[in-house]
Amino acid sequence: MCGIAGVWRKRDPIGSGDLSDVARMMQALAHRGPDDHGNWNDARLALGHRRLTIIDPSPAAGEPMLAASGDGVLCYNGEVYNFRALRRTLEAEGLTFRTVSDTEVVLQALHHWGPQKAVPSFDGMFAFAYFDVRDGALWLGRDRLGIKPMSVAETGERLLFASEDKAILACHDFPRRIDTRELTLRLAWQSRDSSYSVFNGIERLPPAGLWKITGDGIEKRRFWHVLDVLESARIAGDNTSDAGHAATLQTLLEESVELHCIADTSLATACSGGVDSGLITALAKRFRPELHGYVVDPKLGRSEAQDAERTGRHVGVSLRRVSLDRDRFFELWPRAVWHLETDGWHASHAALLALAEQCRADGVKVLLTGEGSDELFGGYKWQASTMRLWRQSWLQRLFRSKARRDRKFAELRRAPFRNSIGRGSPMDRSMALRALSPELNFLQTKLFDRLEGVAPPADRAFLASCFYDLYSHLQDLLHRHDRLSMAASVELRVPFLENRLIDFALHLPRRQKYRDGTGKWLLKKVAERHLPRENIRAAKIGFDMADAFSAGTQGLLRGGLLRDAMKWSSSELEDLIDMARSHETSRLRLVGMELLLRLYMGNETTGGLTEALHAEVGSVK
Repeated sequence: MCGIAGVWRKRDPIGSGDLSDVARMMQALAHRGPDDHGNWNDARLALGHRRLTIIDPSPAAGEPMLAASGDGVLCYNGEVYNFRALRRTLEAEGLTFRTVSDTEVVLQALHHWGPQKAVPSFDGMFAFAYFDVRDGALWLGRDRLGIKPMSVAETGERLLFASEDKAILACHDFPRRIDTRELTLRLAWQSRDSSYSVFNGIERLPPAGLWKITGDGIEKRRFWHVLDVLESARIAGDNTSDAGHAATLQTLLEESVELHCIADTSLATACSGGVDSGLITALAKRFRPELHGYVVDPKLGRSEAQDAERTGRHVGVSLRRVSLDRDRFFELWPRAVWHLETDGWHASHAALLALAEQCRADGVKVLLTGEGSDELFGGYKWQASTMRLWRQSWLQRLFRSKARRDRKFAELRRAPFRNSIGRGSPMDRSMALRALSPELNFLQTKLFDRLEGVAPPADRAFLASCFYDLYSHLQDLLHRHDRLSMAASVELRVPFLENRLIDFALHLPRRQKYRDGTGKWLLKKVAERHLPRENIRAAKIGFDMADAFSAGTQGLLRGGLLRDAMKWSSSELEDLIDMARSHETSRLRLVGMELLLRLYMGNETTGGLTEALHAEVGSVK
């Protein structure tokens, strides 16, 4: 797990200013790779790398890594877990290796097979820059669901790229400006964090992005998308028994967790009281007998620590509690916003940073979590509520004309989910889609249409909602987990997002995901073999944090930068402050955005903002 940075010159050769900018970017990414660093450059390209040693700690596995022939170079962030199988294939084709690292396998595959063939074979999380000296092409790539990040900025003469926005902002003379459209979209609760930057001039490689950069410009491609790989006939024609599906899922989970336990360093799990992280913990114990887990223990509101410890006792894994009180929350909130490069819209951001810092203090470099399960296996309430939109009573079906039924179907198809934007009139919907995120909001209908042949329509809408969450809600989660774990130089791994598991879950029928009022039905059947029954049956609460952590901070908005950016009047601001006083989610989003602007545009420090939060709460009292 690492940080990467680079400068590509469109015409003039690389100069001393470019090398200085790479050094600045590497310094901005030091937290992503404190163990080592390296750089490389030729006439057109300069690369920098910060290393967090996880697999093969030898100096020979350092980066940027050159092919043995010298005509290919790789700068890579992430882990490709099937590297041993890929290596065997490459060795059978005559290639030799000088390290036991996954980095060298990735480089050899890219160089030998070419990126378009090699990248779809990678099973893991990654973002990379690969330069093929033979044809002068630079390739930027990102894993299929965007677990690892890549930011890009194109200036008049250069292309800048790095693992985080802040590295590009560190470049000499790069203009630091906020994109107010992005602020608006975030305040409107659009899922943007993983694929879009709040800074003007910076874009992010999309999930499964594979860009080819040459002297002729940028050719933007994607090597994978749910719309491209989904086979609705597999879902509609599925007649596998419950026992058969459960056996397959058990095997796939075991194999994925085993792959995700490959590391030449210490490893632990984030274990809440829920099914997902508990199941990962139970399975990881088989491959890492010395394993321990972590659970955040908030000192305000409800704590999951007791539920998590029940799981720990059941599977034989000791848990370490990470305490979080209000003083610690105020210390971590501005720091979380700095690393996120967006507003700290959920109180759990500070909690995750606290957990990651405790891991690092204990010498743990790798942490397994359960993200991705709810999206793949149907664990969210809004997915299930979507089905109610499509179900008709017997009386409605009996007395409604076919023409009226067809009109109703067409209306629902355009906004198929319970939480679809613009569920009002067609005009309201069209205005909302144009103004907000058309690339995401029109995806809802595309996914629903792609599932043609799946019946009844309620099942079709439910599955489309699950798939949509891979590109909306999950993107926010993955962005949060990458930024906040790497803030403490900890690699966070997500075993549910393994290639074969993704394919298996995509093609499960609705009855295996939601049945008898129970979400993640099949996954919970498998979990019954491993976890306490009371934890499996408990209602899903997410990473819950009490309102009291941020209560009283809304006054920070007065006279601040967010008001100026959004051009709010004094009376509008007071109305927003009044709303934020009683509405926690609005308070976190608005105050988090204010923190972001003060950090990046006002040059305030995280420590100074911690003091400001304390002062604001003190003045309210």
